[in-house]
Amino acid sequence: MPLRQALRKSGNLLEKENPKRPIIHVCFVAPGQAYVGFSLSNNSSPYFMGIPRLRVAADAPSRSTLKLDEAFIHFIPKDEQETRLSSGMRAVDLGACPGGWTYQLVRRGMFVAAVDNGPMDEKLMETGQVKHYQADGFRFEPPRKNITWLVCDMIEKPARVAELVEAWAINGWFKEAIFNLKLPMKARYKEVTTILDTMADILKENGIKDFSMAAKHLYHDRDEVTVHLCLKPAQPTS
Repeated sequence: MPLRQALRKSGNLLEKENPKRPIIHVCFVAPGQAYVGFSLSNNSSPYFMGIPRLRVAADAPSRSTLKLDEAFIHFIPKDEQETRLSSGMRAVDLGACPGGWTYQLVRRGMFVAAVDNGPMDEKLMETGQVKHYQADGFRFEPPRKNITWLVCDMIEKPARVAELVEAWAINGWFKEAIFNLKLPMKARYKEVTTILDTMADILKENGIKDFSMAAKHLYHDRDEVTVHLCLKPAQPTS
């Protein structure tokens, strides 16, 4: 386009695109008028207009399924998804009803313990990959401890959900977790930051020092942020 050519000629745009350099954004609002801005390449969306184009499958139990689908895409690098989201893994979905998040685990070939007092989607149950535990997610203890993924989208106070995930992590009941923190009406950034900082401190105090944690307000989220916690195995010392 003429603008791109002019910017390159003036030296304001690289001759070849570099994925490590800042990205310029130009929004034309009228002939000869535009807003100009930039974003850092390590903190911008790779999707057009920042929106991942995901569709709700016809057999998905609810639209909430898109939250976990987007979370997997965002937090797990594409070249690692085959090994970190592989068939045969064990997963637990706390607050699973009716099965929107369980659906994403099942379609990736995982075996899921779906924990919720409410009913689960019948088609999901017919897959043979889901075992429904009618129980309180805050009191449930997995009978099998070889769990790769813990996911949780319960409508609860964010601090309480964080404490629940902390307890599972300290007990060593999972390798990776994705959970949502429902945001309060006020001081949202402050509360989420405080919760995540507290989580990190508690994990370290309990001997879990090698872990990674990241949070993102995803496109398909509403008044919530999605958190990914990865518990990395300790490296052997020589």
